[in-house]
Amino acid sequence: MRTVLALFMAIAVSTVAVPAQAGEIQVPAGTSVLLKFLDPVDSATITEGATVKFEVAANVIVQRAEIFRQGTPAQGVVTDVSQPGIFGKNARVHVAYLEVTATDGRPVRLSPLDISADMIRQAKDAGAAGGASLAGIIILGPVGLAAGAFIRGGHVSVPAGAVGTTKVVEPFKLETP
Repeated sequence: MRTVLALFMAIAVSTVAVPAQAGEIQVPAGTSVLLKFLDPVDSATITEGATVKFEVAANVIVQRAEIFRQGTPAQGVVTDVSQPGIFGKNARVHVAYLEVTATDGRPVRLSPLDISADMIRQAKDAGAAGGASLAGIIILGPVGLAAGAFIRGGHVSVPAGAVGTTKVVEPFKLETP
């Protein structure tokens, strides 16, 4: 009788403990998050320290649990603005300290986002300048290389509504209801 009672108590305790563990989802570092720009960002006008506002562009699901909801606000801070340079080097805007709120209310840090020509699919400008410099070296020698220095890169501009990809920086446990 004691054995049956002990077995019954063990089962009762284990079933009570299981839902508490099932209420946590391990979200790994590197989980991708799509962010939609709420305002345009232009390297010609934005300055370091400016706040960039985003919203989650699509629900993020891990183990059938919603981690971040579409439309959840997110924001970051511009920490560096590189201006266009010679040899077709385009401008770049570095947005760090990105943070979004998970569905359980906790703030989650996301990896920095570089707004560059590559991000907005305008890499052909830099490629053309680099190609022109290489062709100039082959055809004209050092004078051709110097000619490549006159090809300047351009500013980058991201319109409101554009989408960038970032990632969760550190793993965390999401509390599910």
